[in-house]
Amino acid sequence: MQQFLYLVRHAHASNAERDEERPLSSKGERQMDRICAAFHGKSLIAPSLVWQSSLLRAQETAARLMEGLEITAPVKTIDGLAPYDDPIEIAESIDQSDENLLVVGHEPNLSSLAAHLVSGTQTLECVVFPKASILCLGRLNIGSQVTPWQIEWHINHRLFK
Repeated sequence: MQQFLYLVRHAHASNAERDEERPLSSKGERQMDRICAAFHGKSLIAPSLVWQSSLLRAQETAARLMEGLEITAPVKTIDGLAPYDDPIEIAESIDQSDENLLVVGHEPNLSSLAAHLVSGTQTLECVVFPKASILCLGRLNIGSQVTPWQIEWHINHRLFK
């Protein structure tokens, strides 16, 4: 069966005293509205589970995406998705999963995670994530037979201005 992984960088955030408390700005809300309008009703983003960073801007991005695309999957706040976290543990959890996952996080963590999943090394920066962007990776996952992750598509809100 085809398995999909959607890696999402949070939208533009406002300033706050603590980095963890930075909410989406009105610009970030508009960015997410554009993405949701473009994907609504197309079934291109269909996770069975959502993982999000503990930082507010990522949680608000996940919530807007889920509401806008009518995603009803369970949501889990996961350690290891903060900007400078080592993505190896998350990559291992993703590789062990057979779920279609939507993961909402931050740069440079997401670039390192994508590079590790696609190439096996974090040092090859194969994808850069602008704010409010989504990378879809896919692989075949049939029992014990699993193909490597491959890039299916990569979009950001600017495509829908």
